[in-house]
Amino acid sequence: MTKNDRRHRRFIITLHGKVTIGEKSYDAIVGNVSEEGLSSTVTTYIKTDKDFSPNKSIRLIFDLPSGETINLACEIRWYLKPQDNGENLILGLYIVDPPPQYTRWINSFQ
Repeated sequence: MTKNDRRHRRFIITLHGKVTIGEKSYDAIVGNVSEEGLSSTVTTYIKTDKDFSPNKSIRLIFDLPSGETINLACEIRWYLKPQDNGENLILGLYIVDPPPQYTRWINSFQ
């Protein structure tokens, strides 16, 4: 699937958030969003990416520009490892049952 084959239009944003997987939380930046998915860059240094395997369930929490907090249940669809021992890990996430406030926010872009 190429970027142009996506079912939903992506919107570029920059919002700070937290990714939680198991008992661990990591600082993150949400980089783009759509109705069913988004990408997030984990900005906390990660020694290993083994916790971030495809289909693994995670939570992503971030604040909308309005101040409203969004708490999303997600599944990892893909990830990009840091290059040259870099500190960031980029995640492609599928949103499981997006909450109404998230859907309303996404619809405001269209």
